[in-house]
Amino acid sequence: MVLGFEGSLGVGIGLLLGLAFLKYSGYVDAVKKELGYIASGAVFLLLGAVVSTVAASINIAAISYVELIFVVIAFILVLIGAITMAIQIFSKLR
Repeated sequence: MVLGFEGSLGVGIGLLLGLAFLKYSGYVDAVKKELGYIASGAVFLLLGAVVSTVAASINIAAISYVELIFVVIAFILVLIGAITMAIQIFSKLR
């Protein structure tokens, strides 16, 4: 097992870095609520990565279902945040 930034760990850290860099774009004030969805999704992805690491070390199959639930919740939260953020930003451009 290699501890790298692949899988849900890399995506979660990438989302958090993207949110940190978004601060410099000037859109943060317009999309405060939507950033909460994306940040929550990133935290669920990080939780899924932690659960995945634990499942690999103790070899319990039920924990992989918990990881799947975390990843699905993260996907839904990030999707909701991205769609509402796009709507918010594009409505301000007109």
